[in-house]
Amino acid sequence: MNQVIKFDHMRVGKKGGGKHWTEKEVQAREAAAQKFERKKKRKLKIPEWLSDEARKVWRKTVKDMEEFDVLDKVDEDVLGTYCDAVAKYQHANEQIELFGYTEVNAQGNTVVSANVKLAQSYSRIILAYSNKLGLNAEARARLAKKIADGGEDPNAELFD
Repeated sequence: MNQVIKFDHMRVGKKGGGKHWTEKEVQAREAAAQKFERKKKRKLKIPEWLSDEARKVWRKTVKDMEEFDVLDKVDEDVLGTYCDAVAKYQHANEQIELFGYTEVNAQGNTVVSANVKLAQSYSRIILAYSNKLGLNAEARARLAKKIADGGEDPNAELFD
């Protein structure tokens, strides 16, 4: 069984995750998780455009997610964008530590630092991409549930 989602808590007629699971629901969820398994594993390659800092994030993320077997070759550019955002977020926070949360603008007013605004923007990108890539438990569970609840992929006919 795919290790992305654990079904130990899903027992027919038992409470788990706040509801009573039917046998059909448990089987649908297990089948959905199996759809995420690739027959032949393909190795991810670091995009050439990533900075050295983003490459470090890439290696750590791939290593941390390896046992879940969620990331796939087709995720390279999206994962690269996530890693780039994490590296830039880290840099913006370093700049905040050096120069502070505020700065004085041309009119002499104290305003929020541009680095704070950058960090906020990159944090939104990180959150959005981590959800899309299944880099958190909630996102992985949501992916399995969506397939189980909807049965077949509604876009399947587009690829036949």
